[in-house]
Amino acid sequence: MANIQRSINKLLYALKLKGEEYKINTEQFYIEDRLVNKYILYQVHPKSDGETFYSKVKLLKYLVSKYKEGGNSE
Repeated sequence: MANIQRSINKLLYALKLKGEEYKINTEQFYIEDRLVNKYILYQVHPKSDGETFYSKVKLLKYLVSKYKEGGNSE
């Protein structure tokens, strides 16, 4: 799991160098006695709408696609 987080951090840094800054907010909650992690990716500000992920792998794949797009998606 540490390698996934390391890759996420590297991609966030690489995207920042391209001019796209992202922030990740994490929430935890229980569903039927099971702890669930929710990752919310914000491009501008945490008060704005963000992309929601329930898996670090899916978040990583999304960041990779943003990086391949060139960073400027909007």
